[in-house]
Amino acid sequence: MSLGFDIPYFCWHPALGSIGACRQCAIKIYKSSTDDKGIIVMSCMTSVQEGMIISITDGEVEKFRKNIIELMMLNHPHDCPVCAEGGSCHLQDMTVLNQHFSRRFRFEKRIFKNQFLGPLLTHEMNRCITCYRCVRYYNDYSGGKDFGVYGISNKIYFGRLKNGSLESEFSGNLIDVCPTGVFTDKTNKNNFYRKWDLQYTPSICHHCSIGCNISIGEKLGKICRIDNRYNKNINKYFLCDLGRFSYGYSNLKNRLKNPFQRIKNTIHSLNYSDAIKKTSSLVNSSQSSILGIGSVRASLESNIALYNLVGKNNFSNGMPNKLNKCAKIILKNLKNGGFNIPSISDIETYDVILIIGEDITQTAPRAALAVRQAINNINNNIKNNLNHKNMSEIPLWHSYAIQNATQHKKNKLFITSLDKTKLDDISIWSYYGSIKKQIELINFITEYIHDDTYIIHKKYSKSVLQKIILIAQSLMQAKKPLIISGTSYFDDQILKVAINIATRLKEKGLPVGLALFPLSVNSLGSILISDISLNDVFKRINNNNINTLIILENDLYRFVSYFKVKKLLDKVTNIIVIDHYFNQTVNHASIFLPCSNGFESSGTVINYESRAQRFFRAFIPHFYNSKILVLDSWRWLYAIKNFIFSFRMIEKFTLDNIIDLCCLLFPIFKIIKKIAPNSLFRMTGQKIARSSYRSSGRNASYNNKNSIQSSVPPDYDTMFTFSMEGGSVQSIKENFLYLPFSHSPGWNSGQSYYKSEKLLQNKKNSFYNNDLLFPNVINKDILYFSFLNKKLKHQKILESFTVVPYYFLLHSEELSQQYFKRLNKVNYFYVIINIKDALLLNLNQGDIIKFQFEMNIFNFPICLSNKLDQGLLGLPIGNIEIPQSIIGNLITNIQKKDA
Repeated sequence: MSLGFDIPYFCWHPALGSIGACRQCAIKIYKSSTDDKGIIVMSCMTSVQEGMIISITDGEVEKFRKNIIELMMLNHPHDCPVCAEGGSCHLQDMTVLNQHFSRRFRFEKRIFKNQFLGPLLTHEMNRCITCYRCVRYYNDYSGGKDFGVYGISNKIYFGRLKNGSLESEFSGNLIDVCPTGVFTDKTNKNNFYRKWDLQYTPSICHHCSIGCNISIGEKLGKICRIDNRYNKNINKYFLCDLGRFSYGYSNLKNRLKNPFQRIKNTIHSLNYSDAIKKTSSLVNSSQSSILGIGSVRASLESNIALYNLVGKNNFSNGMPNKLNKCAKIILKNLKNGGFNIPSISDIETYDVILIIGEDITQTAPRAALAVRQAINNINNNIKNNLNHKNMSEIPLWHSYAIQNATQHKKNKLFITSLDKTKLDDISIWSYYGSIKKQIELINFITEYIHDDTYIIHKKYSKSVLQKIILIAQSLMQAKKPLIISGTSYFDDQILKVAINIATRLKEKGLPVGLALFPLSVNSLGSILISDISLNDVFKRINNNNINTLIILENDLYRFVSYFKVKKLLDKVTNIIVIDHYFNQTVNHASIFLPCSNGFESSGTVINYESRAQRFFRAFIPHFYNSKILVLDSWRWLYAIKNFIFSFRMIEKFTLDNIIDLCCLLFPIFKIIKKIAPNSLFRMTGQKIARSSYRSSGRNASYNNKNSIQSSVPPDYDTMFTFSMEGGSVQSIKENFLYLPFSHSPGWNSGQSYYKSEKLLQNKKNSFYNNDLLFPNVINKDILYFSFLNKKLKHQKILESFTVVPYYFLLHSEELSQQYFKRLNKVNYFYVIINIKDALLLNLNQGDIIKFQFEMNIFNFPICLSNKLDQGLLGLPIGNIEIPQSIIGNLITNIQKKDA
């Protein structure tokens, strides 16, 4: 396939390997040049050998394939026109490739009852061709437990034991994995278009610090679908459900799309010119009494544009003090740690992994999927299993043979956490304890690695002591140990102990990897611009007469309690808010400037490993509705800085220009000019087409509204056109990362990516391969943090509870949580306490409790846990009603609320 030959297949997948079940990839192999008969074999189960002679076009082989696909199609319904997979269906591609054009089956078709699989996926079992890909992916690859195969003979059913939402955070990949339309996207039923009628743009997922590569499908100013975009270093073939389905927040009707000024609680709409004139006047009159608050969800360009407007000493990165400290430690580690900072793909190559205080299944899910592959990794199994002399003879694609030969031998995973995680099923030992207890445990492991004669604290039981020694010895005996942690606890001590244990392993001469995950897509980019925290800004507002405050894409109420924020903002005369969705901070705006979101703008973000990543706008909002007055944040800020009141002049300040400004102000970012082509890039003298050549075209899309032809809106910022008119990336022979959509002649489905997989992995032919701000340079420097031996202070039971954070993938992320709340009826708004605490408080599962924090009264139903430590109160952090400042605080006087 990767050499350009068209060989049909169904059961094979580059990440899942081969099992030879579908019998579609038949070829003929000959013993010698004199052999004129040959034998039919399945190419996916046949190793390449020196001098072998094969034929993929032999008449007998072609007839064999055609007969097989005819058998597969016996029970397949004639529903391509109504199937959501139509036009991007692998089954359609293979049917055409095998030239199966007519049906001879005249009997009743097999009929199944479909299941409800939740709000994200539609299930249509009658379309199944029994390739077994879904089960192999969901159960074997992603570790799902609530999906399986049932039945016998020709009545095979793929689904759940009973109706209900799929529990895996990666269930959406069933859409890509399934070669037919059994699993389709339920969320886009109101904005559905065929693949060829969508306009595609390469982009980056903005929902966590990994930055998976995605392809955005847009039509008429609405985001209609998100597809996985292959990147050999990051997501490869799979996305999490948050990245795949969250696009709906961009289409919500309550978005603010026009600037306004608030005068005595009265809203006055503004046009571009007036909005910039009034804002520029406020900024110019403020001079030294101005502050700018940046954002970890805004692009590098937008943050630097605000920095340029207000000045170095007046710009904050927008992070609260605790997160600011964590980000500085991660940055220090990247600069001076000297560790391997693994990409998501690299994580799969480690053989012993220790996860410290981070539930990555909810905060960095694509990394969790990589960890699962590392524990089951076939490459490591082959290299490390010495009991089988012939292991090296088993090819990597032969998945079942490798599983049988290694007897499902796994690598080692250890976890410390507050409560259960979805990786516990593959963990040798999971330690559950408070943040302080986890820190203490890791410190003991670190000291034991440094000196195995170290006497571990007597407080631990014999079984726990054995586990501590097991972890230390496993890490020391590993060929490639990996330490993973993050900032979800808002505690820099967790990061320090993670770095310390990695340092001790480094001192042993081990190639230790260290992955530290911030909470947001551009946390590292923000801390590189400024280390002034949100708390520093609040102090200045309290101590000085701040006249003007500019808030860039940042809802302050997420960090601090309602009354504190309100009290602070009431002290500021003029508040300018730039954002793309309505939040409580917007209510304080003297002037509000609506900006484009991550789908509508272009820019750069820096991920957890310091990888600079470029995203591109999918459409220009005002093209579809001239009444919409929306600009990129950095365009608003540049216009304010330079008193540019003409919209046409603002547009001509391009992404290339703001990138030049970024590099000028911060030389550390000079690499961002090289990570993607600029707007002058041309292919055969043309910009790259965003739409397929099969697209119905822009005029056909408007024929029900207006017969007048509309011109293509120019895209001054990128190398793409908003049209099907332009160069095709399929003509590029080098590794081009910025494919708008996947397509090869005869291959319309997403499987066409696999035809160019070898090309996409080729580093020699790679465009823009150097994208790390701090490349992995292993040095001999020692980065180690000292800890004072303080005894843990335990509060008395029932007197107070320490708040600890919980995260839910689809309900903790800022931008999309309101959308998912409407979509998913499951309530994640509850507190978690230990069962023993509940008994002492006379509480039962589902009871409502009431407590107060900084003048805010909270009412929550309770959920009981047998793993969470006593004296801890787990809250769903990320929820807009719960400020992050509550983490680590003591809650007293918990009361049961009467029904």
